[in-house]
Amino acid sequence: MREFYDIVQAVTDEQRHVLGELIGSGFGSQPATLCDHIKYLRAGTIGQLFWQSSWKQVVTDVADHVGIDWLALLTGRRWQELPTQEIEAAVVAKLFHDIFDQLSPEQQQKVVMEMRRESDDPRLESLLLGGGAMAAAKMSGFGVYLMASTVLGGLTNALGLTLPFAVYMGMSQAIALVLGPVGWAALAGGVIWTLNQPNWERLALGVVYVSLLRNTGEA
Repeated sequence: MREFYDIVQAVTDEQRHVLGELIGSGFGSQPATLCDHIKYLRAGTIGQLFWQSSWKQVVTDVADHVGIDWLALLTGRRWQELPTQEIEAAVVAKLFHDIFDQLSPEQQQKVVMEMRRESDDPRLESLLLGGGAMAAAKMSGFGVYLMASTVLGGLTNALGLTLPFAVYMGMSQAIALVLGPVGWAALAGGVIWTLNQPNWERLALGVVYVSLLRNTGEA
């Protein structure tokens, strides 16, 4: 879990607090505490005592549960050659498109238009409409940031969590305008339901937020 520890140690106290809220850490938001809680979410009360896998393995397990396209992501590489950040981005893209694909073509276009206001990447529209891990791999860090903030807005809405407005980059508001609050929560709730268990819900939120933190510098 060294990679995770280094990430959360490098961010602000407020960002660690947000992460603690997302993953449901009841004992504070110090780096070591957050690491321990991730282990608890992944392995359970007893299993955490013996669980020694990496943050990359946690992200990979979440990727398996949300059903990313591994062949598209690997592109001939082995898992060992994949940076953790790429797997995180693929999780973000999969969750984003699970929600996005449920929208009507008109709603999709409105969401794309809102996101294009935040980014001057000329590939943004085609990548958003294309979907999947390949889209995440080809998007700029800011594009991944936009998707991550959008996914956070939806999943936290569905779980009844309230986070600082700045976390979302305004994109949750953009989609709320397209769908209305009830529709937004219903779509995200459908995604959460597919994750099966509360620990996977919280782990998925943690993965999305870590991806957002990695790409904040490019926002």
